Parts: sequence; structure tokens; C-alpha cells
Amino acid sequence: MTTHILFRGPQERNDCWQALFADALPDIAWHHWPKIADKTSIELMIVWKLPRDYQQDYPNLKVIFSVGAGVDQLDLATVPEHIQVVRMLDPGIAKGMSEFIAMHVLNIHRDTFAYINANKSATWQQIPTIANQQRRVGIFGLGHLGQVAAKNLFQLGFSVNGWSRSAKQIADVNCFHGDGRLHTFLSQSDILVCLLPLTDQTRGILNHETLSQLPKGASVINVGRGEQLVAQDLLALLDEQHLAYAILDVFDIEPLPEAHSFWQHPRVLVTPHIAAITQNDSAGKMLVENVQRYLDQQPMRGIVDRSLGY
Repeated sequence: MTTHILFRGPQERNDCWQALFADALPDIAWHHWPKIADKTSIELMIVWKLPRDYQQDYPNLKVIFSVGAGVDQLDLATVPEHIQVVRMLDPGIAKGMSEFIAMHVLNIHRDTFAYINANKSATWQQIPTIANQQRRVGIFGLGHLGQVAAKNLFQLGFSVNGWSRSAKQIADVNCFHGDGRLHTFLSQSDILVCLLPLTDQTRGILNHETLSQLPKGASVINVGRGEQLVAQDLLALLDEQHLAYAILDVFDIEPLPEAHSFWQHPRVLVTPHIAAITQNDSAGKMLVENVQRYLDQQPMRGIVDRSLGY
């Protein structure tokens, strides 16, 4: 029996992925939304956001593949239990994310932003540096992306800590877990990198209470989700000189409104959600692998645990 897949996304990505599937799994029937002759035939769906009324329109849907590493945009509470949700474990996403994090950890560590601001006033002043191993980087969230980023930072010579809800063991990373160890983790993070998934527990977690537990002069890099950050709390701690810099790539409203305070703050860098972009080739190969696993009735990689939300 032919398995039918529906992709909802841009034409360029569709063409790449359709070609990969035609080569690797020629018996798969590929459909590009909204051109579907028979919606009842669709068994697998690849999306960023779900089509309206998808439950009624696609009654035989069994698997939803997210094109991103996160799945909060799918609103898991509305997805029936019999439909599996699979997040993207694209090595290209992990590589891009670890590069973005390393770049900005180094920028903070070597005072790049202070020198950029000094340029504006033609100020020639050297800032004392410290060795990489004396700079403690805290990875807030030790999922797939967090682990890749942590290993990369260790290779650059930084002292790396990590925090997760459940216990993790990662070579060369000092791992903390659970609410009871959160304060210790935060107090030992000179640069905090948020890579947490968005759940009810992490919404608003970057607030005055948590951020004030960072050492004075610490900086924050948020590449998790915008809804995790309480903007006014961050701005207050920056203005109080408790925090030094904030690199923000994700926001609760995107694009970030022109009038938002982040744009004009001298110690905030805004980037337009570009830390990690799904790479067509590597992501397509991961999808092919997971669909083959599905056809072989083997566990797919990246299946979401509904109880955790990721």
C-alpha cells in the first residue's frame, strides 16, 4: 500500500525534499500543500504550523513531523493522542546553533560589544581579558542542541555547566538538574545560554528572580523561545548594571516591533531568529531516515513526549 506524505512549506524546500524522497523511497506519494487530490489518503504530514481543521480534513493522519527543533508552535494540547509528533533533529540545525552560540560567547568574552560602543565615541581603551577556562558558560537546557553547544564550547576552552529537568551525564560538562540545583547553576554562570524548550514550566522562566541569581556582570544569550523571557525584568537588570549584555534571537512577537525597547538599548543585540535555520539537504535526509523507520515499524528519532512537551 502506498504511503502518502503532505509537505506544507516553501517551494524550494519542497523541490529538494521531494527529490530526496523520490531517490530514496520511490514508492512514497509526495504532495505539496495545498495541492492534494484526496486528503483522506494523507498519512504523514511535514509542517511548521498545522493547517486549519486538519483533524477533520486528514482523518487518516498518523504522524506530524515538525520542520523545526521545537514543537510548541503546533499546540500539542490540540493534537490527538493517536497522532505521533516528531521534532526535527537536523544536524545542520545543531551545527548552526552551536556556531551562533560560540560566536556570541566569544564576543562577550572578548568584550566585542564594549569596543563597538567605544568606537562610537572614538574611545581608545583596552579592557583586561581573562583566560577562557576562567569564564563559566551555563547551558540552560541540555537537549540535543544544548549538548552539541556545550561540547563545542568545551573544545574552545570554556568552563561549561549545564542544567536540565532530569539528570544528564555529559563528558566535560558539569551537569545540574532539578529545581533544587537551579540556584547553584545560575550562580556559576557568567554567560547564560537559554536553550530550553517552551513548556508551561519554562514560560517566563528568564525573569527577575532567576536572572538576578546570575553573578554581577553576567550576560544572557536567549536562543530558546521569546515567551521564556520577561523583557522588562531583563531591561531592569541591565540598567541596574547587574547584567552586562543580552543577545536575543527569539521574541514573543516576531518580527520584533520597531518601537520595542530592545532595539535602542546599547547593551542588547537583536538578531531576527536566525541562530539556527533548518538546512534543506541534511534535514531532508533526516526525514527520509525517519519515514523509513516508520515504514519498518521502528522507533523514529525525535518522537515528542507529550508529558514533557518536547
